[in-house]
Amino acid sequence: MATKPPPPPRKSRKGEPPSIEETKENLDKPDPGDIANLNFKVSAEFKKDFKIAAATYGCTQTELLQRMFKFWTEHHG
Repeated sequence: MATKPPPPPRKSRKGEPPSIEETKENLDKPDPGDIANLNFKVSAEFKKDFKIAAATYGCTQTELLQRMFKFWTEHHG
């Protein structure tokens, strides 16, 4: 019974890692005014209620979330 030798290991297609000079500046903090996505899942009922609350107070959902977070940190921070 003949056995096949194992196949040679695959070569990585990713290329070489970046040099130290290229990675030194990648940890800079974003400017405070920059906009970034905040992505998480909530129930459909919560989403509907949150949208209604934002419309009731005449603000965007983002503004409502920011106001709520500010209030929460002031009282629990």
